[in-house]
Amino acid sequence: MSGSRPALGKASPIFTAMGKRLVAEGCGLYKEGPGPKVGEADVDSYEKFHRKLEYTSSAAKWLPGPASWSKLKVPNV
Repeated sequence: MSGSRPALGKASPIFTAMGKRLVAEGCGLYKEGPGPKVGEADVDSYEKFHRKLEYTSSAAKWLPGPASWSKLKVPNV
């Protein structure tokens, strides 16, 4: 996981659960999905969720941090 968008291409059921929560929060930017493999739509959706939380600058960028993850309330899978 390197670069500005770590986790792209990684797969796990937790990413499907994350995507469903992003959709429920009105932040889903998916054309299809969400699914288990992290793609650009996941990153863009999570960054939209960060903006909804009024995060700015680098705090509004992908990768989820513990505070925003907790606020998203992703269920354990």
